[in-house]
Amino acid sequence: MKKESLEWKVGLFVFLALVSLTMLVVRAGDFYLKPGYSIRLVFNHVQGIDKGSPVKLAGVNVGELTSISAVRNEIGETKVETVARIHQGVYIENDAEVRINSTGMLGEKYVEILPGTAGSQTASEGSVLVGMPPVGMEKITESGSRLLDKLQVTADSINSVVTDPEFKSSVKNTFSKASNTFGHAEVVAKNLMEATEDIKDAAKSARIILARLRDGEGTVGRLLKEDVIAKDLEAFVKEIKEHPWKLLKRE
Repeated sequence: MKKESLEWKVGLFVFLALVSLTMLVVRAGDFYLKPGYSIRLVFNHVQGIDKGSPVKLAGVNVGELTSISAVRNEIGETKVETVARIHQGVYIENDAEVRINSTGMLGEKYVEILPGTAGSQTASEGSVLVGMPPVGMEKITESGSRLLDKLQVTADSINSVVTDPEFKSSVKNTFSKASNTFGHAEVVAKNLMEATEDIKDAAKSARIILARLRDGEGTVGRLLKEDVIAKDLEAFVKEIKEHPWKLLKRE
């Protein structure tokens, strides 16, 4: 009786252990129970991904990584080979772009797959896809290199122009000519102001004389009482007022 009781207890213990182990396996890797296929993804650097990291196709979760290992290829190069379990019904072209990405600056790392050419052959069990360099590292390196190249070219161009003897001589001549031009302009402006004052004085004197002549003052004034002479003189004064530069002496 005691022997049967002991066997029953041992059997129950083994049964519970198997159930627990089964539940653990299911929780740790329930993808094995789902229909699908496995493909190998080869990278130069995995940049923080690990077993269990998600695999996304065009942003949609389509599987996860089941293993990661360092291997040597046929020519002796060290690569990182990962195995991804892909859900059934998901088609990935053999020329699809595979890279490692993250959900943010410090977000979760995942394997990103961008669809390949429509109609091309699709991956199946055991297919191998070569991953691209990590997107962040590649873009930063490429952008930084281009920026440095542009800065270097700009600096060289400025330096070559500034240190060119012809450029220095041209700048010096330009400033010299500008100084002379400003000097001539000042002289011309002064002469114009003086000429304007002379014209104003001449016009004022002509108006006074004309007024006196109209009043008949003096012999000439009496002569100008004649309409013809008065009109001629008036026309003369009008001409001087409209075209004062005719009074200027030409050098």
